[in-house]
Amino acid sequence: RFRGFHPHTPPRLPFGMRLTAELVRNAPAYMNPLGERELNLRGFKIPAIENLGVTQDHYELLDLSDNELEHISNFPLLKRLQTLIANNNKISQMARGLGTLLPKLENLIISNNKIASLEDLAPLGDIPNLVRVCLGGNPVAKHRHYRYYVIHKLPKLRVLDFQKVKAKEREAAAKLFGKENVDAKDMMEDDVDNTFTPGVIKKRKMTKEEKKKILEAIQNATDLEEIDRLEQQLNAGEIPV
Repeated sequence: RFRGFHPHTPPRLPFGMRLTAELVRNAPAYMNPLGERELNLRGFKIPAIENLGVTQDHYELLDLSDNELEHISNFPLLKRLQTLIANNNKISQMARGLGTLLPKLENLIISNNKIASLEDLAPLGDIPNLVRVCLGGNPVAKHRHYRYYVIHKLPKLRVLDFQKVKAKEREAAAKLFGKENVDAKDMMEDDVDNTFTPGVIKKRKMTKEEKKKILEAIQNATDLEEIDRLEQQLNAGEIPV
């Protein structure tokens, strides 16, 4: 089944082909220099993932780069797969629950695609064992809180876009996207303090509009000190007077 080492130029089939069982069986397969069993499905202009059950879960690395994929979906259970590469496609969405189907997936490399929003990255949270992720070249990578969001979603992540995840980034991610901020504690009740002391913040129950403004300010904060101050203000229901 394995046909030698990495070929310089994989054989090409007609462009725009479905990922048929025959194509999967005839695609270049080899032991790569890292000692991983690799299946090379690059450059066939495949529009959708299908028929990967034909691999019989033989591979640690699957390369689907340079195709026409729009979604990462429709995987069978692949217990061996550790690395998925799908650069230079048209991917804009990922299916939920991929971690159940790809339980050993640690490396996800999908640069130069069309993932546009943080919401589109939410399915990453279903792949908790990811250690290395590359999303460079996707529109979402330009979002100001992109790194924080991905770091928040992936507790085991060590490298994002070839840059090591720093402890300060993980701390900032927890501040921005931690459960307390997502839930916003809309039902929070605070006792009203009518005592006036000059120069001291006055406590009272916050309106929904005020909570919304503080949450938006947290999302737009640029440093940890500002995030801390706004978070404390939100949790305490305190409004500057």
